[in-house]
Parts: sequence; structure tokens; C-alpha cells
Amino acid sequence: MRRPTTRRTLLATLGAASTFSLAGCSGMIPTGPSGDSETTSTPTGTPDGSGTEGDGSGSSSGPGGSVIDDFEGNVKDRWEVDAGKFTTDTENAFQGGQSLVLQAKGKQGEGNATISRSFYSDSNDSSALDLSSHDLSLAVRFEKPKSGHIAISCHAPTESSSLTCRRFIPQELNGWTRFDLGYTGKQGQPDPSKVFTVQISVMTDNGEPIKVGIDDLRKVPKASKGKVMFQFDDSVKSAYDTVFPMFNERDWQAGVAIIPDVIGSQGRLSTGNMREMADAGWDMMSHTSTDKLPTQSKQDQKKAIEQSKQQLKSIGFKTGSRHFVAPNGRVNRATLDIIRNNHKTNFMFGAGPGNAKQPTNMYTIPRVMGASPDAVVDLLDLAEQFNQLVVVQYHGIGGDDKETTTAEFEQVVKHVEKKDMDVVSPSQFLDSIGN
Repeated sequence: MRRPTTRRTLLATLGAASTFSLAGCSGMIPTGPSGDSETTSTPTGTPDGSGTEGDGSGSSSGPGGSVIDDFEGNVKDRWEVDAGKFTTDTENAFQGGQSLVLQAKGKQGEGNATISRSFYSDSNDSSALDLSSHDLSLAVRFEKPKSGHIAISCHAPTESSSLTCRRFIPQELNGWTRFDLGYTGKQGQPDPSKVFTVQISVMTDNGEPIKVGIDDLRKVPKASKGKVMFQFDDSVKSAYDTVFPMFNERDWQAGVAIIPDVIGSQGRLSTGNMREMADAGWDMMSHTSTDKLPTQSKQDQKKAIEQSKQQLKSIGFKTGSRHFVAPNGRVNRATLDIIRNNHKTNFMFGAGPGNAKQPTNMYTIPRVMGASPDAVVDLLDLAEQFNQLVVVQYHGIGGDDKETTTAEFEQVVKHVEKKDMDVVSPSQFLDSIGN
């Protein structure tokens, strides 16, 4: 027996559960094609998740965890359509022999494509999907529109007790890419050990037609404790003047995305500021001067990314230069390939938390904008409860020309102090991977 789901139910669940904002830059689970228990096969994705070699994590050992659904075989036996439609694609798979393509016309009232699958039977509730110790990960390929959102809603155990993951997929990112999905909202009192229905939805804000490939839905081990990371973009001076003393009092470290060409200019960090912060454990991260990398040729992107890293290393910031922040979160396949060859991590706008133990793709670690402190507080509460990573990104702090007032920033800082979460720098997180 399948639990009935409707488009109205989906939208109500997502709307009530989500804190998503677009502001800013292991039980036995019937998952295989024949209804067998979950498989532990490893997909063949690149270290950036492109689906041709490697694993999507930056190592050769695979993304870990176990497959919930590989979308092989007769998918209609497992998934039903709630909105739009789906087809199978045997020519374009992230792994295995086929993937799933979700489509919607994009007309009024048809702005999403949604499928759902039940993980239970009336006689055996032990077949529920157990996510109590795992996060979700999914390979995605956007064909149209150029950007959008993907959401997974887990009814645990009923539609009135649900967890929602939403993830923003950036403009221009073509080809297969693996993403981790952290919780952006909850409704009722969900029990993640008893997920009976999973809904996957793709959507846009403006009603464009939708055609999105999905593959290799898996659950990956979560951390034993949530983590928080602060990042400050564009070498802004307020990171030193306002935030650095505040964090020193708390023995916290953070990351600053440095544009080498503006070091020492008006309102920007000096080399002396940067060295003082680095000595205290902060990371001086690589951040190119151009904010439109995907619009450039692969050769020009390579030059910009490599030059930014080399400039940081030449003035003594080798540790921080391991990390990259994609300007405005804009990347394409070529960008990710170049970043992967030069850096250990890449952070990009995702509007939600990520995996705090071992991200399945170290080059799509999501960030959230700090400009709305109430939204950040909500995400921190969820990340603490479900042991996930929240990377909070800011530009300037304080002053009339800054996006965030000092009081708003202090609201988030004081909230973090109350949380049972670790505050980590990018390097502290990278060096703790898997622990």
C-alpha cells in the first residue's frame, strides 16, 4: 500500500517547513530495482561530482554511505508522480545505466516537478528509511532553467511531521554535480529514524519550464556534533576591525575570502592585518577579482584561479590558499575542474546546511547569507539538532554602507554561543574530515 501524496500536500509541507532564502552573492530499505535491500555500490563520479571517474569527494574511496535509490530498473515500481512528469535517460547517467529526468511545463500552476516514494508496508514498519545517523546526497544535472532549487521532503513518520532539505543550484553549472542536502526546515516533531515517504522536487521562482536529471540518491554518515563556520568575502576591513577582536575573545577562527588585487586599498585588509589574523588561526582564502568566471574561457578561468592562489602563497598564506570561494557562487563544469586541480575545497551559495563529517563533494560545500539573522538562527537550530554544518557568509559588518549591522551580527554570534556546536575555520574543518 502506498501513502497517497498530492501536489497540494507537497507545497504545504515545503512552505511550512522551509527557512530557505535566496538573498545574496540503517535499516534494511527496499531500494533496488527489484525491491531488495539498499546497495552499497559506489558511483563513478569525479572528485567534483561530474560522473566520469573518482567519487565526488576529492578522494578515490567513494562518497561513502549507502545508496537509497540508484534509479535503475523499473523506476515506476518505486516512484510516483505528484507534479510534472519523469522519464528515464539511458544516455546520460551519473552512474550505472540510467538516470531520472524530472520535467514540468512551467506554466501557471505547473512550476515544479515532483516525485515520491514510500518506504514502508502495513505489515512491516521496520522497512522505514532510517536517517537518524545520515544526511542526504544527490547527483543533479540541470538542463533548464539555468538555475533553480531542488528540495527533498521526508515525512517522518507522517506528512505533519516532516523534514525538508532545499538546495539552490547556481546559474551556469552544467553537467552532473553531486550535492549534499542539509535540513532547511521542519514541521511537527519528525523522527528521522522513521522516514516513510521521500519527495523530490525541482522548482524555479519564475515559472520557467523545468528539465532536471537526478541520480544516485544516497545517505551518508553524519557528524556526531554540528559545526558552524564564518566566512567574510572580498577582503573587507571590518573582518579585522569588528569581527577579529570579537572572535579572539571566544577563541574562534574564521575564513576571509581575499581578492589579492585590492589588498591594502581603502576599506580592505592590509597584509599586516592578514598576517595577524592568520597567526591567530584564521584562513586567508582564495577569491578571484572577477565575479563572472563561467563567462570566461577555460584558459582565462585557469589563469585567474591559479594567479589568485599563487599571490596568496607568495605573501605567506599557503594554508588558507587551499580553500576557494567562487565569486557570487557562479561556476560551471570548467570552473570546478580548475578549482579541483588547485584547491582542497570550494564554498558556494547553497542556501542551506551541509554535511559536517565528510562532504560527498568538497567543491560544492554550501553557504548561507548572513544578512538575515533570524533565518541564520533558524538554520543553526536545525543544524545543532541534526548535527550538520552551517557556513555563514558576510561581506561588511557595521556602518551605513554595510549589509549587516553590528547588532545583527552580534545576534548570530550570541546565538552560536548557546549552541552545542563547534565553531571551525575552513582549515580546521578540512583537517578534521572524517572525524
